[in-house]
Amino acid sequence: MRKLYILLVLGLFFTGYAVSVQRMETVLAEGKTILLPLAPVDPRALLMGDYMDLRYTVNDRIHDALRKAKAASGTDAGAEGLAVLRVRNEPVPQAADFVRLDDGSPLRNDEFYLAYKLRGHRVITAATAYYFQEGTARHYENARFGQFKVAVNGKTVLVGLCNTEGKLIETQNGGEKKSQ
Repeated sequence: MRKLYILLVLGLFFTGYAVSVQRMETVLAEGKTILLPLAPVDPRALLMGDYMDLRYTVNDRIHDALRKAKAASGTDAGAEGLAVLRVRNEPVPQAADFVRLDDGSPLRNDEFYLAYKLRGHRVITAATAYYFQEGTARHYENARFGQFKVAVNGKTVLVGLCNTEGKLIETQNGGEKKSQ
C-alpha cells in the first residue's frame, strides 16, 4: 500500500510539473512579445556572480497609480491585480508602457494586461533576476530592456535581455539564460 501511495504522489507531482511546463510553452508560442524598460540600478550592485537583479520602470508607474488610487478612495487597491499596458514602440519597437490600473473597462485593441503583486512598498510584475553563464556578465552590462512573452491573463515569461536598440543580447557561445 505504501508503494502505491508513493507512486500516486510521484505521478501527481510529475503531472503538475508537465502542466506547468506546457503552460509556459504555450505562452512562449502564442504570447504577445513586449519589451519592458529596465530601471536604472547601481552598476556595482547590478552584476552579482552569475545573475543580474532586474527592476522595470513600469513598476514605478504602477506603484504611483496604486498610491494615487489609495489617496483618492482611502482604501488599498489590493496586493495583487492587473495593470493595463500598451505597446507604444517608443523608444524602440515593441516597447510597452503603463496606461492605467485595470478598472474593469474593456481593453482597446492595442492594450493588454500585466499582472502585478505589491510586496511591501515594491511592485513586482515580471522576473526579478536574470541568470546567465559564468564569465558572460560583460555582455549584459548594456542591457536596457527585458523581452517578454505576455499571456492573456497578464502573466509573463522572460525571453531575454535587450540592448539600447531593442535587440536580444546573445553571447558568442549561446550561454544559458534563466529567469526567476
